[in-house]
Amino acid sequence: MINLFQIAVITAVIAILLALLALVRAHLKLRQQYRVLMNSLNASHNDIAGLCSAALTVNSRITTTEEQLTELSAALAEYQQYKPADQLQAELPDTSYSAVIQKARGGANINELMQNCGLSRDEAALLIRLHGSGGQL
Repeated sequence: MINLFQIAVITAVIAILLALLALVRAHLKLRQQYRVLMNSLNASHNDIAGLCSAALTVNSRITTTEEQLTELSAALAEYQQYKPADQLQAELPDTSYSAVIQKARGGANINELMQNCGLSRDEAALLIRLHGSGGQL
């Protein structure tokens, strides 16, 4: 018959096999979790690489914009050195439409409005049609 020692050995072997089975299952579960974490880590790495690339592009655009702004500021300052704004305004022809309308009502023709008021041919023609006496074209 089977003695007590053999029963203890069989019980120990069964316990070891059950422990081994539990360890194998735990190992497979950990391997699956490792794969999920590695996929998540790779996705995060790709996201970070994309963000770094976008940050470099934005930085490049900001630098370009700053350079353009500096150039425009310098050009504006240079332009303003030559003629102050009030002097530029004083040099513009008098194109007050109320004065031009009065001239059109007074009988001025297209050429007079163009020369004296700084209007284009089309503007002068329109004002004479709208406000002129008899529409002198």
